[in-house]
Amino acid sequence: MANTVRAENGAEVYKNKIYQLADEYIQTELLINPDEIKIPENKKIIADNFDDMIYYISDNIIKPSNDDIELLDNIFDIYKRLCVKYGTLPTLDTFSDLVGINRATFTDWMNGEYRASSAHGKTVKKWKDICGGKLMNWLHQHPGSDGNKIFTAKAAYGYNEGVQQIEIKGDSAPALSQDEIHQIAEQATKTSASELIQALPDD
Repeated sequence: MANTVRAENGAEVYKNKIYQLADEYIQTELLINPDEIKIPENKKIIADNFDDMIYYISDNIIKPSNDDIELLDNIFDIYKRLCVKYGTLPTLDTFSDLVGINRATFTDWMNGEYRASSAHGKTVKKWKDICGGKLMNWLHQHPGSDGNKIFTAKAAYGYNEGVQQIEIKGDSAPALSQDEIHQIAEQATKTSASELIQALPDD
């Protein structure tokens, strides 16, 4: 089989393979019967092990080429739907684990430092907006959300929570300094900034 699969015929191949491997992981690694996936306790187990499942899938698929942004975009859509199905929030970090592309490479594309003349930058910005939007929807649906997610919404996605609404900063918003990040953390939770940062997941 070729090292890469082109977007025009590869999206369906990846979709079938990714879902097949997800089912395989759930049955063989988590020992959950397919008919019992929707049981709340089992859904939580799957969500808690989602990152490990992504590594399992990544280890067993052919990695897409960095050149094929259309195929990568299709795989992101598959990944996004997988997140929805198993009750987790999509992130660029986890998507990078799935496709085997360094997270910093996504940042380079988005900032126009590499492949500036292609659709890579706009596509990664779209992915980031989708991830941020999913997180914001989650925050709106869960009043009194934990400080970690509020911190992430502000520091990673540029969302700024007002008194009565949550505003979104555009792409032109300046990057946050360390002092600003600490201030955001203090505002987001009564927990100290250092404790909040220590509580954040590694990925």
